[in-house]
Amino acid sequence: MKKKITYIAGDLFLASLVEGVNREVVVEAVHNVLALVPRISHTEPGNVKGFYQKLHQDLNKEVQTVADQLAQSTNA
Repeated sequence: MKKKITYIAGDLFLASLVEGVNREVVVEAVHNVLALVPRISHTEPGNVKGFYQKLHQDLNKEVQTVADQLAQSTNA
């Protein structure tokens, strides 16, 4: 899971190198995605499955938010 989050953050960073992309939006997005990493190290005892389901949901939500922000910043 940590690798997946790191790969996503790396892809977002590469997106910041594309011309016409708002770098501030991308940097904030990378920060938000990387903020999920410490959560992995502190799972909830007794509810590990629920913990990872919630983490996946949060990651997917953050990725969708970033995609929407990038689409808006490139269209503007």
